Amino acid sequence: MTGGGTGGHITPILSLARELKRQDPDCQLIYIGQKGDNIDSFATSAHNFNFTAFINAGKFRRYHGESILSHVLDFKTIVLNIRDFFRVITATSASLRILNRTKPDVLFVKGGFVGVPVGIAARLKRIPIITHDSDSIGGLANRIVGRWAHLHATGMPPKYYSYPKASIRYVGIPLDSNIKPVTPAEQTNFKRELGIGPDSIVLLVVGGSQGSKSINDRMIQIAPQLLGSNLALHILHIAGAKNFEDVKKSYSEVLPDAVKSRVETIAHTGDFYKYVGAADLVISRAGATSIAEYALAGKACVIIPSPFLAAGHQLKNANLLQIDDAAIIVNEDDPAGELRRVISELTVDDHRRWQLATNLSKLAKPDAASDLAKIVLELARN
Repeated sequence: MTGGGTGGHITPILSLARELKRQDPDCQLIYIGQKGDNIDSFATSAHNFNFTAFINAGKFRRYHGESILSHVLDFKTIVLNIRDFFRVITATSASLRILNRTKPDVLFVKGGFVGVPVGIAARLKRIPIITHDSDSIGGLANRIVGRWAHLHATGMPPKYYSYPKASIRYVGIPLDSNIKPVTPAEQTNFKRELGIGPDSIVLLVVGGSQGSKSINDRMIQIAPQLLGSNLALHILHIAGAKNFEDVKKSYSEVLPDAVKSRVETIAHTGDFYKYVGAADLVISRAGATSIAEYALAGKACVIIPSPFLAAGHQLKNANLLQIDDAAIIVNEDDPAGELRRVISELTVDDHRRWQLATNLSKLAKPDAASDLAKIVLELARN
């Protein structure tokens, strides 16, 4: 297995690893990751793997929304891309040594540029390859490696991908096994576990695995009005470790003493499923794994896609949700007042939240890990 060290890649990889071990306890799992990535979440579940290695694969830097002139004049990025081209060569050599040592029957590439040198090495050794894309746009690394892949597993329906249709298997996105459909009774229990009154309206704010300064700043700006106009509202804000102290301090400065107890700022949590389970409304980026988690839990969402990520995949993800009326979309450049208006309306409209949650839950694939594990094991055995 290969994948970057971000939450969007690691969560599906760990979920798949657990399911592979469940279906075949004797299978041997190898993980090859990108050296230097944040792998805290991976390290806690490393026991699923029989062998792990980290290589310096480099990356190809590109930024959605920049003009051609900006790309031409961005000398720093050009130099880094040239440097990392040679890193791909050395990483391919390192990958060959790892594959020679471990002798895998199949390579699973989740995405991230670490998959490129490992995929090239697997091709040279004639090892079958399976790729998996979570987003509605195939990632660059998977598109490079995909020309040699036996199968392309996808998180979205086949119509969104340019791979040969016969090679696509629509399985969904493997998720944390704790993420499940949440009944009203279970939601009440989650609220109580988090010290929140069962009749509170819980607004969960999530900026992604690294946090989002843009979302943080807007929430801090509008929180006093939201809390003042809705006495039942309780805000859970997962700010990211990098931004946690600043966000906590800013809330303390702008909130009246009377409402401060109704805002909780969290850096990160290993019990994310509890916070999702307790939520009545979620504010989030448009990462595919996060969306899949909210869909399975059955949550109403306001999605703020990042317009700057490569290939604009979050914009595409958000557009698909908007077409299905599965989430309310607020743009990155919309004023804070627009976000406040949307939140204010949804927190008092139970039916609209139910409608959004119902539409989003139709996209859930609860058996994604099981189905993907069967595909991997079948190819490995054959």
